[in-house]
Amino acid sequence: MFTDNNLKLATELLEAIKFFNQKGWSPATSTNYSVRSSNLSNYIISRSGVDKSKFALEDLILIDGEARLLAPFNKPGIKSSAETEIHTHIYAKYPEINCVLHTHSVLGTVLSKVFAKEKQLQFEGFEIQKGLDGNMTHELESILPIVPNSQVMSEILKNMDRHFVEKPSIHGFLIAGHGLYTWGKDIATAKRHIETYEFLFECLYTSRSL
Repeated sequence: MFTDNNLKLATELLEAIKFFNQKGWSPATSTNYSVRSSNLSNYIISRSGVDKSKFALEDLILIDGEARLLAPFNKPGIKSSAETEIHTHIYAKYPEINCVLHTHSVLGTVLSKVFAKEKQLQFEGFEIQKGLDGNMTHELESILPIVPNSQVMSEILKNMDRHFVEKPSIHGFLIAGHGLYTWGKDIATAKRHIETYEFLFECLYTSRSL
C-alpha cells in the first residue's frame, strides 16, 4: 500500500524489525517501530498485535501526528501500539529525529529493573560509545536514563522529558522492567543506536559478573 519513497522507508524499517527479532530483542507481539514519512507530519509505524517473527510489509501502517490511522489503513481491527504517543511526542519535540525504535531485550529489561533506583545506566571508556550519534571518542560518559513503567503514557513522557531537560544529549531511555527506546536522524542511525546500547548492556553485565 506504500509507494515511492514511503515504500523505500517501510522496506528499510521492516528489515530492521526482522533483524531485531532474529537477535531476540522483539519477543512475541512486543515492541514498536516508526519512521517519519515523506509527508513529514505523518508516520509509518508498526501495527499492534502482530508476532514480530511473522511481521510483513502489510503490518506497517500510516498515522498522523495525533496517532489517527490514515487511509487506506483505517480499517476495523487495525491499530498502532498503545505506546504510539511516545513516538509522536518524540517527533513533535525533536523535528530532526526521523526514526523511533523500541525493543525488549532480556539484558536491557533486567538492567532497567536492577538500576531503577539509580534512574540511569552510565557507560564510560568503551570504544562502542562512538556508535551513538555525535560521539567522536571513547573518552566520555554516556548516560541512558531509566524511567518508571506505567500504563499511562503521559506519566512515561513526563519522566522522560525531565531527563531531556537535565541531559539534552541523550540518545534514548529505558522503561523499568519494560524495554529500550532510542531514535535517530534516519533508520540506519536509530538501528545503530539499538546495537550500540545492546553491546553496552553486555559489557555492563559482564563487568558486574566478573
